[in-house]
Amino acid sequence: MNKQVITPEEEFKTLTKLFFLFGFGIMSWIPRFPDFKERLGLTNGQFGSIISLGNVGAFVSLLTVGHIVHKLGSYKVLIASTCSLYLGFILIASISSSLIFIPVVILVGFSSSAFHISVNSQAFDSQTRITKPIIVKLHGIWTIGAVSTGLVSGLLIGRISATVQLNIVYVLVFFLKIKYINKLRPVTLLPKLEDDHYSVKQIFKSLRFDRLIAGGMICAILLEIAMGDWSNIFAREYLGIKGGLITLPYILFMSAMIAGRLGISRIIDRMPINRAANIGSVTGGTFFLIGVLASILFGDTHQYWAFGIFSFGCLMAGLGTSFVVPSFFNAASARSAFPSAVVIGQIGLINNFLIFGGKWVIAWTAQFTSLAVALLIPAVMALSVPLFSKALLSGNAKGQADEK
Repeated sequence: MNKQVITPEEEFKTLTKLFFLFGFGIMSWIPRFPDFKERLGLTNGQFGSIISLGNVGAFVSLLTVGHIVHKLGSYKVLIASTCSLYLGFILIASISSSLIFIPVVILVGFSSSAFHISVNSQAFDSQTRITKPIIVKLHGIWTIGAVSTGLVSGLLIGRISATVQLNIVYVLVFFLKIKYINKLRPVTLLPKLEDDHYSVKQIFKSLRFDRLIAGGMICAILLEIAMGDWSNIFAREYLGIKGGLITLPYILFMSAMIAGRLGISRIIDRMPINRAANIGSVTGGTFFLIGVLASILFGDTHQYWAFGIFSFGCLMAGLGTSFVVPSFFNAASARSAFPSAVVIGQIGLINNFLIFGGKWVIAWTAQFTSLAVALLIPAVMALSVPLFSKALLSGNAKGQADEK
Protein backbone atom coordinates (compact mmCIF):
# COMPACT_ATOMS: atom_id res chain seq x y z
CA MET A 1 0.00 0.00 0.00
CA ASN A 2 1.26 3.49 -0.88
CA LYS A 3 2.25 5.20 2.38
CA GLN A 4 2.02 8.74 1.04
CA VAL A 5 -0.22 11.08 2.99
CA ILE A 6 -3.06 12.89 1.25
CA THR A 7 -4.93 15.70 3.00
CA PRO A 8 -8.74 16.04 2.82
CA GLU A 9 -8.33 19.04 0.52
CA GLU A 10 -6.05 17.10 -1.83
CA GLU A 11 -8.43 14.15 -1.68
CA PHE A 12 -11.37 16.29 -2.75
CA LYS A 13 -9.35 17.95 -5.53
CA THR A 14 -8.23 14.54 -6.80
CA LEU A 15 -11.81 13.29 -6.79
CA THR A 16 -12.92 16.36 -8.77
CA LYS A 17 -10.25 15.59 -11.38
CA LEU A 18 -11.39 11.97 -11.63
CA PHE A 19 -15.04 12.98 -11.98
CA PHE A 20 -14.11 15.58 -14.60
CA LEU A 21 -12.08 13.07 -16.60
CA PHE A 22 -14.83 10.46 -16.22
CA GLY A 23 -17.37 12.84 -17.74
CA PHE A 24 -14.97 14.08 -20.43
CA GLY A 25 -13.96 10.56 -21.46
CA ILE A 26 -17.24 8.66 -21.53
CA MET A 27 -19.21 11.50 -23.16
CA SER A 28 -16.61 12.26 -25.84
CA TRP A 29 -18.13 9.88 -28.39
CA ILE A 30 -21.71 11.12 -27.96
CA PRO A 31 -21.35 14.26 -30.14
CA ARG A 32 -20.04 11.88 -32.80
CA PHE A 33 -23.12 9.62 -32.72
CA PRO A 34 -24.28 10.83 -36.16
CA ASP A 35 -20.90 9.72 -37.57
CA PHE A 36 -21.17 6.29 -35.93
CA LYS A 37 -24.76 5.85 -37.11
CA GLU A 38 -23.75 6.74 -40.67
CA ARG A 39 -20.62 4.57 -40.60
CA LEU A 40 -22.58 1.54 -39.38
CA GLY A 41 -25.45 2.17 -41.82
CA LEU A 42 -28.18 1.89 -39.18
CA THR A 43 -31.70 3.30 -38.82
CA ASN A 44 -32.75 5.28 -35.75
CA GLY A 45 -34.40 2.23 -34.20
CA GLN A 46 -31.42 -0.03 -34.85
CA PHE A 47 -28.85 2.47 -33.63
CA GLY A 48 -30.83 3.33 -30.50
CA SER A 49 -31.32 -0.36 -29.71
CA ILE A 50 -27.62 -1.16 -30.11
CA ILE A 51 -26.56 1.79 -27.95
CA SER A 52 -29.02 0.67 -25.26
CA LEU A 53 -27.22 -2.70 -25.09
CA GLY A 54 -24.60 -0.93 -23.01
CA ASN A 55 -27.15 -1.34 -20.23
CA VAL A 56 -26.68 -5.12 -20.49
CA GLY A 57 -23.04 -4.67 -19.57
CA ALA A 58 -24.02 -2.22 -16.86
CA PHE A 59 -26.47 -4.75 -15.42
CA VAL A 60 -23.75 -7.41 -15.11
CA SER A 61 -21.48 -4.81 -13.55
CA LEU A 62 -24.10 -3.78 -11.01
CA LEU A 63 -24.55 -7.41 -9.99
CA THR A 64 -20.86 -8.03 -9.45
CA VAL A 65 -18.71 -4.92 -9.06
CA GLY A 66 -20.11 -3.71 -5.75
CA HIS A 67 -19.21 -7.12 -4.33
CA ILE A 68 -15.73 -6.87 -5.85
CA VAL A 69 -15.20 -3.37 -4.41
CA HIS A 70 -16.26 -4.69 -1.01
CA LYS A 71 -13.87 -7.65 -1.21
CA LEU A 72 -10.87 -6.13 -3.01
CA GLY A 73 -11.14 -2.43 -2.21
CA SER A 74 -11.79 0.42 -4.62
CA TYR A 75 -8.24 0.92 -5.94
CA LYS A 76 -8.02 -2.30 -7.97
CA VAL A 77 -11.50 -1.80 -9.41
CA LEU A 78 -10.76 1.82 -10.38
CA ILE A 79 -7.61 0.71 -12.23
CA ALA A 80 -9.16 -2.35 -13.92
CA SER A 81 -12.34 -0.54 -15.01
CA THR A 82 -10.31 2.36 -16.42
CA CYS A 83 -8.16 -0.02 -18.49
CA SER A 84 -11.11 -1.99 -19.89
CA LEU A 85 -13.17 1.16 -20.52
CA TYR A 86 -10.59 2.86 -22.71
CA LEU A 87 -9.66 -0.35 -24.48
CA GLY A 88 -13.32 -0.59 -25.46
CA PHE A 89 -13.51 3.06 -26.50
CA ILE A 90 -10.39 2.83 -28.66
CA LEU A 91 -11.94 -0.17 -30.43
CA ILE A 92 -15.24 1.67 -30.90
CA ALA A 93 -13.48 4.61 -32.56
CA SER A 94 -12.44 2.39 -35.50
CA ILE A 95 -15.25 -0.18 -35.81
CA SER A 96 -17.38 -0.23 -38.96
CA SER A 97 -19.21 -3.53 -38.35
CA SER A 98 -22.34 -3.57 -36.18
CA LEU A 99 -21.66 -7.22 -35.23
CA ILE A 100 -18.36 -6.19 -33.63
CA PHE A 101 -19.80 -2.92 -32.35
CA ILE A 102 -22.40 -4.69 -30.18
CA PRO A 103 -20.07 -6.66 -27.83
CA VAL A 104 -17.75 -3.66 -27.51
CA VAL A 105 -20.67 -1.44 -26.50
CA ILE A 106 -21.56 -4.03 -23.85
CA LEU A 107 -17.93 -3.98 -22.62
CA VAL A 108 -18.02 -0.18 -22.42
CA GLY A 109 -21.30 -0.32 -20.52
CA PHE A 110 -19.84 -2.80 -18.04
CA SER A 111 -16.62 -0.84 -17.54
CA SER A 112 -18.32 2.52 -17.26
CA SER A 113 -20.71 1.20 -14.62
CA ALA A 114 -17.81 -0.46 -12.76
CA PHE A 115 -15.94 2.83 -12.59
CA HIS A 116 -19.15 4.64 -11.59
CA ILE A 117 -19.73 2.25 -8.68
CA SER A 118 -16.15 2.36 -7.43
CA VAL A 119 -15.62 6.11 -7.75
CA ASN A 120 -18.99 6.96 -6.17
CA SER A 121 -18.36 4.49 -3.33
CA GLN A 122 -15.05 6.28 -2.82
CA ALA A 123 -16.82 9.65 -2.93
CA PHE A 124 -19.39 8.62 -0.30
CA ASP A 125 -16.54 7.38 1.92
CA SER A 126 -14.70 10.65 1.41
CA GLN A 127 -17.84 12.62 2.20
CA THR A 128 -18.04 10.99 5.64
CA ARG A 129 -14.38 11.81 6.39
CA ILE A 130 -14.30 15.28 4.84
CA THR A 131 -17.59 16.00 6.69
CA LYS A 132 -18.90 18.12 3.84
CA PRO A 133 -21.65 17.20 1.34
CA ILE A 134 -19.66 16.75 -1.87
CA ILE A 135 -21.76 14.36 -3.98
CA VAL A 136 -23.84 16.96 -5.85
CA LYS A 137 -20.72 19.07 -6.44
CA LEU A 138 -18.83 16.08 -7.82
CA HIS A 139 -21.73 15.32 -10.16
CA GLY A 140 -21.49 18.94 -11.25
CA ILE A 141 -17.78 18.47 -11.99
CA TRP A 142 -18.66 15.36 -14.00
CA THR A 143 -21.04 17.53 -16.02
CA ILE A 144 -18.30 20.11 -16.63
CA GLY A 145 -16.23 17.31 -18.13
CA ALA A 146 -19.16 16.21 -20.27
CA VAL A 147 -19.86 19.69 -21.64
CA SER A 148 -16.14 20.34 -22.23
CA THR A 149 -15.93 17.34 -24.53
CA GLY A 150 -19.02 18.63 -26.34
CA LEU A 151 -17.26 21.96 -26.95
CA VAL A 152 -14.17 20.18 -28.27
CA SER A 153 -16.27 18.08 -30.63
CA GLY A 154 -18.20 21.13 -31.81
CA LEU A 155 -14.93 22.73 -32.88
CA LEU A 156 -13.54 19.60 -34.52
CA ILE A 157 -16.58 18.17 -36.36
CA GLY A 158 -15.95 18.61 -40.05
CA ARG A 159 -12.25 19.29 -39.48
CA ILE A 160 -10.86 15.95 -38.32
CA SER A 161 -12.34 12.46 -38.32
CA ALA A 162 -14.09 10.98 -35.30
CA THR A 163 -11.46 8.23 -35.14
CA VAL A 164 -8.52 10.63 -34.85
CA GLN A 165 -10.26 12.91 -32.35
CA LEU A 166 -11.47 10.13 -30.08
CA ASN A 167 -8.23 8.15 -30.03
CA ILE A 168 -6.29 11.25 -28.94
CA VAL A 169 -8.88 11.94 -26.22
CA TYR A 170 -8.94 8.36 -24.97
CA VAL A 171 -5.16 8.00 -24.68
CA LEU A 172 -4.80 11.30 -22.80
CA VAL A 173 -7.71 10.63 -20.45
CA PHE A 174 -6.52 7.09 -19.75
CA PHE A 175 -3.06 8.17 -18.54
CA LEU A 176 -4.41 11.09 -16.52
CA LYS A 177 -6.97 8.90 -14.75
CA ILE A 178 -4.32 6.32 -13.86
CA LYS A 179 -2.19 9.15 -12.43
CA TYR A 180 -4.98 10.50 -10.21
CA ILE A 181 -6.20 7.06 -9.11
CA ASN A 182 -2.66 6.36 -7.88
CA LYS A 183 -2.61 9.70 -6.07
CA LEU A 184 -5.86 8.74 -4.33
CA ARG A 185 -4.57 5.30 -3.35
CA PRO A 186 -3.69 6.10 0.32
CA VAL A 187 -7.36 6.77 1.11
CA THR A 188 -9.08 4.29 -1.21
CA LEU A 189 -11.53 1.82 0.32
CA LEU A 190 -9.77 -1.17 1.85
CA PRO A 191 -10.77 -4.82 1.25
CA LYS A 192 -13.20 -6.28 3.77
CA LEU A 193 -12.51 -9.98 3.44
CA GLU A 194 -13.97 -10.82 6.83
CA ASP A 195 -17.31 -9.22 6.02
CA ASP A 196 -19.76 -11.05 3.76
CA HIS A 197 -22.39 -8.34 4.13
CA TYR A 198 -22.35 -7.46 0.44
CA SER A 199 -22.58 -10.41 -1.92
CA VAL A 200 -24.46 -11.05 -5.13
CA LYS A 201 -26.93 -13.14 -3.15
CA GLN A 202 -27.30 -10.31 -0.67
CA ILE A 203 -28.19 -7.87 -3.44
CA PHE A 204 -31.32 -9.85 -4.30
CA LYS A 205 -32.16 -10.66 -0.66
CA SER A 206 -31.97 -7.02 0.37
CA LEU A 207 -33.25 -5.50 -2.87
CA ARG A 208 -36.15 -3.19 -2.12
CA PHE A 209 -37.99 -1.30 -4.82
CA ASP A 210 -38.24 2.24 -3.51
CA ARG A 211 -41.03 3.54 -5.69
CA LEU A 212 -40.38 7.20 -4.96
CA ILE A 213 -36.62 7.06 -5.53
CA ALA A 214 -36.83 4.90 -8.66
CA GLY A 215 -39.70 6.89 -10.14
CA GLY A 216 -38.12 10.26 -9.46
CA MET A 217 -34.72 9.29 -10.83
CA ILE A 218 -35.98 7.76 -14.09
CA CYS A 219 -38.30 10.73 -14.73
CA ALA A 220 -35.41 13.15 -14.27
CA ILE A 221 -32.58 11.19 -15.87
CA LEU A 222 -34.35 10.12 -19.06
CA LEU A 223 -34.17 13.68 -20.38
CA GLU A 224 -30.42 13.77 -19.80
CA ILE A 225 -30.01 10.39 -21.51
CA ALA A 226 -32.16 11.40 -24.48
CA MET A 227 -30.10 14.57 -24.92
CA GLY A 228 -26.89 12.57 -24.95
CA ASP A 229 -28.17 9.91 -27.34
CA TRP A 230 -30.29 11.94 -29.74
CA SER A 231 -29.77 15.73 -29.64
CA ASN A 232 -27.00 15.78 -32.26
CA ILE A 233 -28.82 13.35 -34.54
CA PHE A 234 -32.02 15.39 -34.10
CA ALA A 235 -30.25 18.62 -35.07
CA ARG A 236 -28.54 17.09 -38.11
CA GLU A 237 -31.20 14.76 -39.51
CA TYR A 238 -34.51 16.26 -38.36
CA LEU A 239 -33.71 19.98 -38.50
CA GLY A 240 -31.02 19.80 -41.20
CA ILE A 241 -28.36 21.73 -39.27
CA LYS A 242 -24.83 21.28 -40.58
CA GLY A 243 -21.34 21.13 -39.06
CA GLY A 244 -20.36 21.64 -35.44
CA LEU A 245 -23.47 23.74 -34.77
CA ILE A 246 -25.37 20.49 -34.15
CA THR A 247 -23.67 20.22 -30.75
CA LEU A 248 -25.16 23.54 -29.49
CA PRO A 249 -28.31 22.08 -27.83
CA TYR A 250 -26.24 19.48 -25.99
CA ILE A 251 -23.63 22.05 -24.91
CA LEU A 252 -26.33 24.44 -23.65
CA PHE A 253 -28.12 21.64 -21.80
CA MET A 254 -24.97 20.40 -20.08
CA SER A 255 -23.70 23.92 -19.33
CA ALA A 256 -26.99 24.68 -17.61
CA MET A 257 -26.66 21.47 -15.62
CA ILE A 258 -23.26 22.64 -14.41
CA ALA A 259 -24.68 25.97 -13.27
CA GLY A 260 -27.58 24.28 -11.48
CA ARG A 261 -25.49 21.63 -9.72
CA LEU A 262 -22.77 23.98 -8.59
CA GLY A 263 -25.31 26.60 -7.50
CA ILE A 264 -27.53 24.21 -5.54
CA SER A 265 -26.73 25.90 -2.20
CA ARG A 266 -28.31 29.16 -3.34
CA ILE A 267 -31.47 27.34 -4.34
CA ILE A 268 -31.74 25.38 -1.10
CA ASP A 269 -31.26 28.56 0.94
CA ARG A 270 -34.53 29.85 -0.50
CA MET A 271 -36.78 26.79 -0.52
CA PRO A 272 -36.99 23.09 0.49
CA ILE A 273 -35.29 20.64 -1.85
CA ASN A 274 -38.55 18.94 -2.87
CA ARG A 275 -40.16 22.25 -3.86
CA ALA A 276 -37.03 23.21 -5.80
CA ALA A 277 -37.15 19.86 -7.62
CA ASN A 278 -40.84 20.37 -8.46
CA ILE A 279 -40.33 23.86 -9.86
CA GLY A 280 -37.14 22.93 -11.71
CA SER A 281 -38.45 19.77 -13.35
CA VAL A 282 -41.77 21.30 -14.41
CA THR A 283 -40.07 24.42 -15.78
CA GLY A 284 -37.39 22.42 -17.57
CA GLY A 285 -39.83 19.87 -18.95
CA THR A 286 -42.16 22.60 -20.21
CA PHE A 287 -39.46 24.52 -22.07
CA PHE A 288 -38.07 21.33 -23.60
CA LEU A 289 -41.59 20.39 -24.70
CA ILE A 290 -42.01 23.81 -26.33
CA GLY A 291 -38.67 23.40 -28.12
CA VAL A 292 -39.64 20.03 -29.57
CA LEU A 293 -43.12 21.22 -30.56
CA ALA A 294 -41.60 24.25 -32.31
CA SER A 295 -39.40 21.87 -34.30
CA ILE A 296 -42.43 19.82 -35.30
CA LEU A 297 -44.56 22.82 -36.26
CA PHE A 298 -42.14 24.87 -38.35
CA GLY A 299 -38.85 22.98 -38.55
CA ASP A 300 -39.37 22.49 -42.29
CA THR A 301 -40.00 26.13 -43.12
CA HIS A 302 -37.95 28.00 -40.52
CA GLN A 303 -35.30 25.52 -39.49
CA TYR A 304 -32.97 27.96 -37.74
CA TRP A 305 -35.78 29.57 -35.77
CA ALA A 306 -36.92 26.11 -34.73
CA PHE A 307 -33.33 25.17 -33.90
CA GLY A 308 -32.95 28.32 -31.80
CA ILE A 309 -36.14 27.64 -29.83
CA PHE A 310 -35.16 24.00 -29.35
CA SER A 311 -31.70 25.05 -28.15
CA PHE A 312 -33.21 27.51 -25.65
CA GLY A 313 -35.56 24.74 -24.47
CA CYS A 314 -32.54 22.51 -23.90
CA LEU A 315 -30.85 25.25 -21.89
CA MET A 316 -33.86 25.65 -19.60
CA ALA A 317 -34.34 21.88 -19.33
CA GLY A 318 -30.74 21.43 -18.22
CA LEU A 319 -31.04 24.19 -15.63
CA GLY A 320 -34.35 22.94 -14.26
CA THR A 321 -33.42 19.27 -13.92
CA SER A 322 -29.73 19.75 -13.08
CA PHE A 323 -29.82 18.96 -9.36
CA VAL A 324 -32.77 16.56 -9.33
CA VAL A 325 -30.94 13.26 -10.05
CA PRO A 326 -28.06 13.88 -7.57
CA SER A 327 -30.63 14.90 -4.94
CA PHE A 328 -32.52 11.62 -5.38
CA PHE A 329 -29.15 9.84 -5.28
CA ASN A 330 -28.39 11.45 -1.91
CA ALA A 331 -31.91 10.71 -0.66
CA ALA A 332 -31.56 7.04 -1.60
CA SER A 333 -28.47 6.76 0.59
CA ALA A 334 -30.25 8.54 3.44
CA ARG A 335 -33.29 6.22 3.21
CA SER A 336 -31.21 3.02 3.30
CA ALA A 337 -29.42 1.31 6.18
CA PHE A 338 -26.95 -0.38 3.82
CA PRO A 339 -23.40 0.80 2.96
CA SER A 340 -23.00 3.19 0.03
CA ALA A 341 -21.68 0.45 -2.32
CA VAL A 342 -24.85 -1.56 -1.66
CA VAL A 343 -27.08 1.46 -2.20
CA ILE A 344 -25.33 2.34 -5.47
CA GLY A 345 -25.71 -1.25 -6.67
CA GLN A 346 -29.39 -1.44 -5.74
CA ILE A 347 -30.25 1.92 -7.32
CA GLY A 348 -28.27 0.99 -10.39
CA LEU A 349 -29.99 -2.37 -10.85
CA ILE A 350 -33.45 -0.83 -10.75
CA ASN A 351 -32.54 2.19 -12.85
CA ASN A 352 -30.75 -0.02 -15.36
CA PHE A 353 -33.99 -1.86 -16.16
CA LEU A 354 -35.95 1.39 -16.33
CA ILE A 355 -33.38 3.22 -18.48
CA PHE A 356 -32.99 0.22 -20.80
CA GLY A 357 -36.75 0.19 -21.36
CA GLY A 358 -36.85 3.96 -21.78
CA LYS A 359 -34.10 3.91 -24.41
CA TRP A 360 -35.89 1.24 -26.42
CA VAL A 361 -39.19 3.13 -26.25
CA ILE A 362 -37.52 6.32 -27.49
CA ALA A 363 -35.56 4.53 -30.22
CA TRP A 364 -38.51 2.66 -31.70
CA THR A 365 -40.89 5.58 -31.30
CA ALA A 366 -38.36 7.51 -33.40
CA GLN A 367 -38.28 4.66 -35.92
CA PHE A 368 -42.04 4.29 -36.36
CA THR A 369 -43.05 7.95 -35.99
CA SER A 370 -40.30 10.58 -35.87
CA LEU A 371 -37.45 11.57 -33.60
CA ALA A 372 -39.33 14.72 -32.61
CA VAL A 373 -42.28 12.68 -31.37
CA ALA A 374 -39.89 10.39 -29.48
CA LEU A 375 -38.34 13.37 -27.69
CA LEU A 376 -41.76 14.31 -26.31
CA ILE A 377 -41.47 11.26 -24.03
CA PRO A 378 -38.61 12.53 -21.80
CA ALA A 379 -40.28 15.95 -21.69
CA VAL A 380 -43.44 14.41 -20.23
CA MET A 381 -41.35 12.30 -17.85
CA ALA A 382 -39.63 15.44 -16.49
CA LEU A 383 -43.05 16.97 -15.86
CA SER A 384 -43.87 13.92 -13.71
CA VAL A 385 -41.05 14.40 -11.15
CA PRO A 386 -43.38 16.14 -8.61
CA LEU A 387 -45.21 12.82 -8.18
CA PHE A 388 -42.09 11.44 -6.44
CA SER A 389 -40.31 14.43 -4.92
CA LYS A 390 -41.48 13.94 -1.34
CA ALA A 391 -38.74 11.28 -1.09
CA LEU A 392 -36.21 14.12 -1.08
CA LEU A 393 -37.30 15.12 2.44
CA SER A 394 -37.04 11.61 3.88
CA GLY A 395 -34.62 10.71 6.65
CA ASN A 396 -31.26 12.42 6.44
CA ALA A 397 -31.84 13.60 2.89
CA LYS A 398 -33.34 16.82 4.14
CA GLY A 399 -30.39 17.45 6.37
CA GLN A 400 -27.94 16.76 3.59
CA ALA A 401 -29.76 19.12 1.32
CA ASP A 402 -29.95 21.86 3.90
CA GLU A 403 -26.19 21.70 4.44
CA LYS A 404 -25.41 22.43 0.80
